[in-house]
Amino acid sequence: QCNCSYTAKLLHILDKYLKHTECRCTRKGPKIRYKDVQKLEIKPKHPFCQEKMIFVTMENVSRFKGQEYCLHPKLQSTKNLVKWFRIWKDKHRVYEA
Repeated sequence: QCNCSYTAKLLHILDKYLKHTECRCTRKGPKIRYKDVQKLEIKPKHPFCQEKMIFVTMENVSRFKGQEYCLHPKLQSTKNLVKWFRIWKDKHRVYEA
């Protein structure tokens, strides 16, 4: 037999939890120069987040020391960083023979 009131409460708590874990990239990160970025990852949308997630891993420069940041995809500063990082990486790409 099912305790429906308990199940309803559990579903309500789970729903609230999922809404708080929707998107990890909700805040603006520190001012980041594209040359200080070691790795840029763009993760696709998923069921609990309707926006793509953009992660940058920083070079081991004194200010960042390899930290990872999640940047809000709709901010103009994030769009510019992605654009310039891709251009810079393409120019400095090493091709192997």
